[in-house]
Amino acid sequence: MPRGPRILASFLHDTLGVIDGMDAGLGEQVRAALKPELLAEIQEAWAASWLPIGHDVAVTEAFFRLAGEQRACEAMRQNLVATFEKPILRPIIEGALRVLGADTARLLGWSPRAFGLLFRDVGEMSVEIGAGADTATIRLTGLPPEVADSRAYLLGMAAALSAVFTLTGADGRANLAAAADGEARFELSWQHA
Repeated sequence: MPRGPRILASFLHDTLGVIDGMDAGLGEQVRAALKPELLAEIQEAWAASWLPIGHDVAVTEAFFRLAGEQRACEAMRQNLVATFEKPILRPIIEGALRVLGADTARLLGWSPRAFGLLFRDVGEMSVEIGAGADTATIRLTGLPPEVADSRAYLLGMAAALSAVFTLTGADGRANLAAAADGEARFELSWQHA
């Protein structure tokens, strides 16, 4: 198992699958933009194994460069929504929805646990719910340089955070508010119909 910051291989497999689902030609372009040994390592990895976070950063940066920010962000949101249905997160998400209900603030408060299932040694996540319970600030601290220095990756994380709105039926936004010195701050706001 690799040491250092890493991501669950199945999440990276799913990212490539979502890109292929959007546009198979784009998926081929993203793969062609990666170093052959990095692509081989991703493709050969067992779903429950761990890959260096740099692999996910490389895929994300290639994807943003080739697809553009708007399309890439939508795919990142779709990817996390799809991950909620996968064996690694589905039982946890179903349990959280049973216990917490479709309450956006409560589910966001639980999100550091999900972060811990997908990432290892990639930093810490904290969540602060606003006074009106319709805003939140998510902070990531202790980010490794490859994550902290990648605007595309942080924008992709903001887009992925918006997947919670799909779960709760809220109309919401998640934005990258600041990033510096190994930290990132995301601001979320939502309303329920």
